Amino acid sequence: MKKQLFLTTVLAMGLAVPVQADPAVGFGLSFVFGGGGDVDTGLGVRITSDDEEDSVVATVGLDYMFKSKGWRPTVGAAYLGDNVYFGADLGFNFNGGGFDFGVGVGVIDTKKKSVAAAPPQQEDEGDYGYKEGEWMGEQLTIENAEFMGTTQPG
Repeated sequence: MKKQLFLTTVLAMGLAVPVQADPAVGFGLSFVFGGGGDVDTGLGVRITSDDEEDSVVATVGLDYMFKSKGWRPTVGAAYLGDNVYFGADLGFNFNGGGFDFGVGVGVIDTKKKSVAAAPPQQEDEGDYGYKEGEWMGEQLTIENAEFMGTTQPG
């Protein structure tokens, strides 16, 4: 049973990483609040769905808990700061602890938000290929000014 759950967790971790985003790996401390009211601490690894700073991402991870001396796979969410994460997750303690809630903090390699490149500026054509005194390629004279919808002042 434990082996099947572990393999399912590993498979879920592999599927949780999106194709378009840049996942990141972080390491940190976890604090777990179990059903008995005890707080357990541990070291954990987290894989995030993206590596962009100042964003909230999905996480999957694995903790080793010191007090219960057991492994705890997790699924949760985290806020990514400047090379740091703050997370909250749900996990399952393989050492008989069942499901529990945890929070964590750790280090992670994040990237600054990318700014979309501005579209290239179109150069001003100036006179758009027409010479002064021309209208639509024809010489502007008093005779053809009425035909083109313009009037001669005066």
